[in-house]
Amino acid sequence: MRMGFQRFRRGMGLAGSAAKSIVLSPKEAVRLLARPAHETTAMYADSARLRAEMRIDVGALNAQFAAAPFASFASQVVAAAHFDDEAFLGWSPLVRDGTFRYHRKWWEYAFILERARQAGVLEPNRRALGFGVGTEPLPAVLASRGLKVLATDQAAENAGEWAESGQHAHSLASLSRPLVIDDITLAERVEFATVDMNELPDHLGAFDLVWSSCALEHLGSPQAGLQFLMRSLDYLRPGAVAIHTTEFELTQRSETADYGHCAIYRPQDLEQLAREVLERGFEIELNLHVPMATPQDRFIALAVAQPQPTDLAHLKLAVGGSISTSIGLAIRKPRSDS
Repeated sequence: MRMGFQRFRRGMGLAGSAAKSIVLSPKEAVRLLARPAHETTAMYADSARLRAEMRIDVGALNAQFAAAPFASFASQVVAAAHFDDEAFLGWSPLVRDGTFRYHRKWWEYAFILERARQAGVLEPNRRALGFGVGTEPLPAVLASRGLKVLATDQAAENAGEWAESGQHAHSLASLSRPLVIDDITLAERVEFATVDMNELPDHLGAFDLVWSSCALEHLGSPQAGLQFLMRSLDYLRPGAVAIHTTEFELTQRSETADYGHCAIYRPQDLEQLAREVLERGFEIELNLHVPMATPQDRFIALAVAQPQPTDLAHLKLAVGGSISTSIGLAIRKPRSDS
């Protein structure tokens, strides 16, 4: 049965809201300057988070979309509640790297694995293709389930800061996860190749699972990322799934934020993407509900790369002039007999 594009509505936009700022009185400024340095830094951080939270504009989205459980096939936004979901907890030991709990990267990995499980492709001898894998755990986890994996990343000479920060894969050794799967079995089931996501080749073959984790927004422009996603669907066998995670804009913008190194997609960008996916005969359910119910959902991290020791969560981030969070997109190619 063909999965419908539920809850999608044409012309849905965001309600506008004016950004607010915080102004200190002279007395408040004197008291601020008299505080110890660590307290002053904390106050500035709290003030920045408050200003950022005031810029979040998701009322119209949340009036249209209801919160969905983690264990659904919907394309959805990360939520603090997902971290207590039984399905998420099942993947957590395999994808977490460190003790910080509410980190959107762990959610992205678990989202990809859970959607693949629901699609029925986490089976021995299925084929999986990963783009921009860096040093993520997914190739090892998939191989531990018996899948044959083609893991790809950009050429080392183009990796730049990704290589400098240890997030670039240069060979199969970068994907080693001995607690998940031994290196000998990993080498038997995982192949590594260099692939430019802006110029995808035709010779890679057909796969049951195609994925990327927060890679498509780094391809040079917003349009380049969306073109990659649509092109990645060409590698799907009937019944297969493409699962990608990316940045989702929480402020109202007339144009998609393009910071050169990172694009942040607006709701209307993803609505248009979903229309094109459906027009090509693929299946998607788009749920753009943005959780704001808990302190972890409302917390805005000011350090993009890594959470700070005092951070409550790392689910929403201040990036340039944007407030961003993670969204996962799950797209299925119908079976030929459906």
